[in-house]
Amino acid sequence: MLLNSILKKCPLCSRLSSGLKGLLYRLIGRSIDCCAINQRTPHDEQRVAVISAAAPNCVCEKVRMSKHSPCPVADAETLARFIFSPIHINKKTGAVKPSIFSHVHSKGCSIQRDSVARTDEIVTFVKNFLSARDDFTWIGVLSSQCQNVRGIKAGETSDRAVCVFDTANLENPAHGELFQTHYVIEESDKLELRRKLFAAFGNEVVIHPSQYRNGAAWAQLPQQLQARHKKQ
Repeated sequence: MLLNSILKKCPLCSRLSSGLKGLLYRLIGRSIDCCAINQRTPHDEQRVAVISAAAPNCVCEKVRMSKHSPCPVADAETLARFIFSPIHINKKTGAVKPSIFSHVHSKGCSIQRDSVARTDEIVTFVKNFLSARDDFTWIGVLSSQCQNVRGIKAGETSDRAVCVFDTANLENPAHGELFQTHYVIEESDKLELRRKLFAAFGNEVVIHPSQYRNGAAWAQLPQQLQARHKKQ
């Protein structure tokens, strides 16, 4: 507990600690079981910190984190953050809420790997999400290139701020997550990270479901689910 407190208050200490840990892993040849780490933490509200401590410096980007994943996430892939109302939309303004990326700090921010997901898998994902509550509506998608997300830096440093992991599950093999790195410490850094994520994902320009994938996924949704969007 004392060490964690010191590291939070001292960014340089945190970086040195993580760097030494990474060097130690390489020197002693210790392998990190990224799949096991992922399986142990699906419901952990502090999952980002737990995985970062066990596998620092985004090392689990290099291997699959789930047996249901086709492969690790490549830099050239397109990532999609799906937007649903009312949880992601400000009722008064209709704008995307600033909290859309807030889970990047704690339990992981879910994205879809648009480059590897089949349209029928996207349809299943949306239908499952909408079935959770009668008032949920699919508003659209924010999109970004993975390399742009991985290129985000922590504050004014050259340290990476975001890891992009493949955390697929049986029902959603194209599922992935964004995790902040241990270099994002101060609250001001977290606010800046969310602003940079907004910019990377098109500055809140939402792709309408009828335009996403040329409307292929939208066309396969049941009419009653499409009708919810028209009521917005």
